[in-house]
Amino acid sequence: MSLFYFVEILNHSGDVQARHKFSELPIRLGRGYQNDIILDDHHTAAEHAIIEQDEHGKLILRDLGSQNGIKIKGKSHTQIQLDGDKVVHLGHTPIRVRDSHYQVNAEIISDTIHNRWQGWPLLVCSVLIIAALSLSETWVNDITENKTTDYIMGVFPWLLSAAAWAGIWALANRVFGGAANFSRHAFILSCGLLIMQLIEYIYTILGFSFSWEAPILYKGHYAIAVITATIYYHLRLINPRRRKLLKILCIGAALTVSGLKLLHNYQTTNKYADELYMNEMLPPAMRVSRNHSLAEFDQSIMTLKQEIDSEREKALKEKAEKKSATTK
Repeated sequence: MSLFYFVEILNHSGDVQARHKFSELPIRLGRGYQNDIILDDHHTAAEHAIIEQDEHGKLILRDLGSQNGIKIKGKSHTQIQLDGDKVVHLGHTPIRVRDSHYQVNAEIISDTIHNRWQGWPLLVCSVLIIAALSLSETWVNDITENKTTDYIMGVFPWLLSAAAWAGIWALANRVFGGAANFSRHAFILSCGLLIMQLIEYIYTILGFSFSWEAPILYKGHYAIAVITATIYYHLRLINPRRRKLLKILCIGAALTVSGLKLLHNYQTTNKYADELYMNEMLPPAMRVSRNHSLAEFDQSIMTLKQEIDSEREKALKEKAEKKSATTK
């Protein structure tokens, strides 16, 4: 079997943009038209590099005196031994060289569920989830016994907003990933909204029924976590090769936004919590914690009054001391 050499031009995501087949060496690369492969890159020289064999029969890439040289992970080299997996940069162009003896990985077993669960079934499922969330939200907030048409009309803003969100991600997917995948982006959004709504129900029940206020007072951070997770899955659908980097970026973004929110809360109210008190109300029958007596309520007010008076006296004392020091 004859030995062939394949020079692959990659994009910055590591995907093959072009593949050139050669039956013999050497192979010259550069911007000039006398080369075997012409690189459309102004950062490459007219005669930039050559692929050949060294004295041991190893396949190498050798620089031909270019100013930018051959780079691997930012480090310049004059000569590189090629192994089929090594990606090198000529200017801003990443390339990889393999021969016909290169062993590819085993085939990936088809994901029949993934291939089947797409398109219209996925889109219909997304619409049903969003519609159910809209109807439940309208029902919970309904205090005037709205008509059926009010419930139906309330669904449309949800669906239009979801379509706009999924459409933006589908456009980005089409530009950077080659396919729109609108239905999958809509499904990712619907799952994010569903999780956020379930979390809201859970911390509302915990707060009202069991007097556990912490989940409600810091509910903004749950929303930040769900939103960043949703964005992560949108980005992963566009570029599945960068999962680790995307996780790091999304986690870092979530921690940054949460930190800024805590700082803003403290500067505004001198508290880290999003809410100063629990304001979620449910039917009295859902109350599990014991009811507090009026005497206990009065005692808590007196305790709070003492704390406020103490802080006010402290502030007045500091102000008086500062004024006295200034007059002296």
